[in-house]
Amino acid sequence: MTAEEFREKLAKALEQAVREIPSRYSERDDWMPLTEEQASFLETRGCRCDDWSGVFVSPGSDLGAVTDCRFFGRVRLTLEPAVLDGSARLPMLRGSGLEDVVVGPGCRVIDTGILSGMVLEECVTVERCGRIGCAGGSLFGSLRELELGVETGERNVPSSPLLDMETASLLSGGETRRSLLEVYRSTALDLADLLRGMDGGVLGSGCSIKDTSVVENTLVGPGAAVDNARAVRNSTLMAGSSVRDGALVRDSILRWSCTVDSMAFVDGSVVDEASMVEKHGKLTASYLGPNSVLGEGEITSSLAGPFTACHHQALLIAARWPEGRGNIGYGANVGSNHTSRLPDQEIRPGEGMFFGLACSVKFPADFHRAPYSIIATGVTTLPQRVEFPFSLICEPFRRIDGVPPAWNQIIPGWVLSDNMFAVLRNDAKYRERNRAVHWKPPDAGIVRAETVQLMLDALDRLDVEETRSHYTEDQIPGLGRNFLTEEHRLAAVRTYRFHADLFALETMDSPSATEMDRQLSESVMGSRYSGYSRSRLEELRSSMREDLARSVEESRSRDHRRGVSIIDDYALVRGIHR
Repeated sequence: MTAEEFREKLAKALEQAVREIPSRYSERDDWMPLTEEQASFLETRGCRCDDWSGVFVSPGSDLGAVTDCRFFGRVRLTLEPAVLDGSARLPMLRGSGLEDVVVGPGCRVIDTGILSGMVLEECVTVERCGRIGCAGGSLFGSLRELELGVETGERNVPSSPLLDMETASLLSGGETRRSLLEVYRSTALDLADLLRGMDGGVLGSGCSIKDTSVVENTLVGPGAAVDNARAVRNSTLMAGSSVRDGALVRDSILRWSCTVDSMAFVDGSVVDEASMVEKHGKLTASYLGPNSVLGEGEITSSLAGPFTACHHQALLIAARWPEGRGNIGYGANVGSNHTSRLPDQEIRPGEGMFFGLACSVKFPADFHRAPYSIIATGVTTLPQRVEFPFSLICEPFRRIDGVPPAWNQIIPGWVLSDNMFAVLRNDAKYRERNRAVHWKPPDAGIVRAETVQLMLDALDRLDVEETRSHYTEDQIPGLGRNFLTEEHRLAAVRTYRFHADLFALETMDSPSATEMDRQLSESVMGSRYSGYSRSRLEELRSSMREDLARSVEESRSRDHRRGVSIIDDYALVRGIHR
């Protein structure tokens, strides 16, 4: 992306953000000061105010909707019915303190200690809360330094509602970072100046805040909800987001339809669209991509891309993982970044990586050219760079003379050859579970031009001049600090070649193929199938599809056979015919 294209993208994002900051009720000009009769009427209903001249109401306001309230400073009330989602909402102010606030039609403020410095749009509900307020001059979580890939600041990006997944990726690393970061900072500062100039906070149309002790210096977007939260401070909750059940959000931005609940903690971070932090999960100084889930575990100083899943107690720290789509298993320690000198080391996981139970990954590490690879259960990996996609890194089947004992065994292509069911399942999962509206996932699946090109690059390196019983990175670059046996080298060659060939055959007449798909297909076809007739190619494609289907069935059947041999009623409860 060029600087000009990037500048245009940010300008559109800024325009949208300005539209989504609700403030129109602070600009009405038809409020009227209370008459003496109206003030007396409110006093008969248990209301108190040291100076009634600061309280204004709109024409047609129903003062009968106000009971036992205390007013301070400048208060603007629009006590009229409103319609939200087809339902009529009647206003109600009861048992609450209001200071320097603007209340729109259809709002309910009930049994709340103090509501201060806020604009309430239509149909806002505030019930049984302690302190909700904004002192003015807040940035609502913007311009916090996100540590997107390393704790010592080299990949820092300021937070902002403008920061989407693509922008976070561009700004956190690579050749584009330096040239685009200043463009982004300038636009983020423009938005920050607008936020800083607001008179106070805003509760957007239809939002709800209930049973929460503190909400301060916070923008709450339309339809957002704060319910039984511990606190929300100096943050932005965009439309449809929610903070619930003991959760704490501080100095953060929750983009559309995010959820933070069940005593989770989000601090100095951005949570992207339709993602969730739950079950004591902790997100600190990080960007969590769309459709992701962090439960019980901890993500710190990281850029975790879309569909990242951490459902159990585990650690991800100092990771730049813009492609996401991976899984962090229980007890995984992806965070050995401290050298006793500075926490300045980092990891670059590959798309779709699976970090197995109780594995420990030492830094620095780079797996971005090994997408959809698996670090097996209990494995400890040394600092390394691995460049073989769809690999399994596991403890050695046997020790080999000359190979350091701390090195592991790598089986390139194992995920494709022995775990194809998981590949197809994940492919379907990513397509079906996208709940984001603003972020659009790529149409291409897991086996696509980019991953096939990595297979072809791997094939070149696996083509050795001299065969031997095993290989290390001295003989085959990209193996990392692992060894490869000759048996698994040959298997990897067959696996990568099969899937590259099948991709080329599937692409040759596909109407949805991209230019990159076609170029790669033509390259493979020209080198492998030059001179084949059309009918012969179609026969070959049909045969390979059948082989693939058998591989998928076998990868699933293997699980069932093992389960049946161990668990007495395994087949019975799953309806498996032996």
